Amino acid sequence: MTAIPPRGLAAVIYAVSAFAAAAPVFGDSIVEANVKALGPGDEVAVSRIPDGIYLRSVNDPDDTIWERLPEYRTRLAPAPPVHESVALRLDEDAPGMDVYFSLARTSERFYVRLRWRDDSRDAATLHDRFRDGAAVQFAIGDEETSYIMGSGPEAPVNIWYWRSDENSVESLAAGGPGSTTRLDAQPVSGDSRYQTGEEAPANQWVVVMSRPIAAAGEHQVSFDRPQVPIAFALWQGRNGERDGLKSVSEDWILVNLAAR
Repeated sequence: MTAIPPRGLAAVIYAVSAFAAAAPVFGDSIVEANVKALGPGDEVAVSRIPDGIYLRSVNDPDDTIWERLPEYRTRLAPAPPVHESVALRLDEDAPGMDVYFSLARTSERFYVRLRWRDDSRDAATLHDRFRDGAAVQFAIGDEETSYIMGSGPEAPVNIWYWRSDENSVESLAAGGPGSTTRLDAQPVSGDSRYQTGEEAPANQWVVVMSRPIAAAGEHQVSFDRPQVPIAFALWQGRNGERDGLKSVSEDWILVNLAAR
């Protein structure tokens, strides 16, 4: 007997259930169960959200769809000092930290969801206080591009930078230390939530950034390619982190965009 495909709302529920059942499950993380650890040069496939399934809002960090997508983690370490002022403030013995991330796309948008443990919500910049922040960096070229702000004007990177004080995301470009520039076109958007209380794990930021698949403007990363290198950075305001004082990925992780 041939199965009759469901229609209407039932079709959406059926698609989500099938999508969840097909999602891979990983269990080799010693930090949290079902989270795969990735390091420099590792490849990860972007998850495909079926057409007709939408987040409650464009960048909802709490949508249940994230529970149905594989999540990964990678270790961040203090960024190498690229300026004397950073070297003065750098604590070389500072412990690293993990950032957890999910990557997804629809036929129209590309999503990055980040979360990381943070025992204090810092959302202001004052004389002696600094805001929390996060960045996702994409090589516009290939993995030969330096992950530390690009390899010069001829090999720049595109950076999506989220700042906690305004809960906003900017699209930036950089071709080396000190060259970070806000781009004219700003197609990237985002949203966040600071999670506290008894939820596990308590005290963490959850941030979602997304952009239409089609690139709009100069120096915007193209998702119309088989692979794109990605890296991450976090700023912990409580620790006085700002500018070049931050935690960063050890190198590029390679995102397979060929998922259909």
